[in-house]
Amino acid sequence: MMQELADKVWGNPKFHDAAHRIELAWLTKEIGGIENGPADITDAKRLMRSAAILACSETADHRRAAFRVATCAYDLFGTEQVPLDQALRVVLMRLGNFPSIGTRADVESAQPSLPFALVAEEIASADAHGVTINGHTVLLTDFQQKLWLSLVQSRRIALAAPTSAGKSFVLQGYLSALFDNDRAQSVVYIVPTRALIAQVAEDLKVQFEETTRDVPDIVTVPVDADTTLAERAIYVMTQERLQLALGAHPDFSASVIIVDEAHSIAAGSRGVLLQWVVDDLLVRNPTSQILFASPAIRNLDIFGRLFGLDDVIEFSSVEPTVAQNFLVISIESATKGKLSIKTAGDGSKALRSVATLQLDRTVASRTEKLVHIPAELGRGHSNIIYANGAAEAESVALQLAELMSGREPTVARLALSDLAKEVVHANYALVECVKYGVAFHYSNIPTQLRRAIEAAVSSGEVDFLVCTSTLLQGVNLPAKTSSCLLRRRAGPRPWSRPTFGTSPVAPAD
Repeated sequence: MMQELADKVWGNPKFHDAAHRIELAWLTKEIGGIENGPADITDAKRLMRSAAILACSETADHRRAAFRVATCAYDLFGTEQVPLDQALRVVLMRLGNFPSIGTRADVESAQPSLPFALVAEEIASADAHGVTINGHTVLLTDFQQKLWLSLVQSRRIALAAPTSAGKSFVLQGYLSALFDNDRAQSVVYIVPTRALIAQVAEDLKVQFEETTRDVPDIVTVPVDADTTLAERAIYVMTQERLQLALGAHPDFSASVIIVDEAHSIAAGSRGVLLQWVVDDLLVRNPTSQILFASPAIRNLDIFGRLFGLDDVIEFSSVEPTVAQNFLVISIESATKGKLSIKTAGDGSKALRSVATLQLDRTVASRTEKLVHIPAELGRGHSNIIYANGAAEAESVALQLAELMSGREPTVARLALSDLAKEVVHANYALVECVKYGVAFHYSNIPTQLRRAIEAAVSSGEVDFLVCTSTLLQGVNLPAKTSSCLLRRRAGPRPWSRPTFGTSPVAPAD
């Protein structure tokens, strides 16, 4: 019944026209400095009703559209004219997206105002999505619940999901539950970069803070042959470090293997080494539970075939937990800084015009584009800007800092500046940049400083971060806007869509 109704809504051209108007209005509001799009409260009310129906559909396109139009309508009109907070809560509940309910105070507190039938529907759905982690009941999304159930059943899994899907939260909760006993066991968590080693290890330490059991060792460096291995441990390592650990301890084996950013198995010599260490672990313990996690890959069956495993279950997260918008920005006049902004929606739609924007600044060179366009479109938001190499990252950051030089340095920014001076040297570019909320991030930055930068981005002290491809390999940082030039990367091959397919990118050309 509801599926038929959803199909009817989807087949109505008026729905798609109104959805286009509301998304356009939302984008123009977010960009700022341009006339708002042609949407009104009538559109918002009709779209919310449609979203409540589409959220019950089993069709992925219907559910994605329900999320987008409902969140756009709420962001535009709030609760001033009609209670869109209540309507958004119903849509999120029917999508199984319970974590998002708690991100807005009025949506979180809207339940008492709902009719009894909708409250009863929410309670029943919440019961089905609740799990206990470290003694606390948490509500998961549909995707998270499916992943959790598969993990606790000790299934072998290949999954594709963006960072926003919350797979790391579930994985960390599962590892916490795995060690909620006195049994000796080892887990191997393979990550592609040193930056990600530090982040995963820190997150795991936080995860185990509330446990009353014997906390497992979090091991991030290879253990030499003369050192006895811990009975209970989680080894967070790159494939290079893991190879050394395996060579030093022929009897070492793991009960659980997690391969994060598993698509990097196709990355040349490092991919070959990744395959080798996973093969070795499976030889040592053929019954190991294994999870291959990747942000964007279609042929998930490759992992089972590659390692000769016929019991790997495959699933992807196709429903959004954040509303991503891909903007393509073309330069109409480089000397006047005239920009043409088009949207591809969530990345799957044909390009549609949004607005024309005048910067009154020259944007002829690559660096000028990477500096001035994010500075204009990212005002008041957190921003990540992708650069081709460390030298370009520093150059862009210095010019952004010059633009932001009118800002008053905060105590936290000055402390980060002092740390950069202490860890590197007084003339290091970061020393001045961070005073104005601008930083850069690449693999060769000392670990202590890199972690401090990441913490500053997470807290909002740094709102413009210029980085290399290090961040593409799994380091999780919040950003409202991500910007890149789809030209050439710092190497022999050009950037390709899969390289950037997991980030909310605003390409400028």
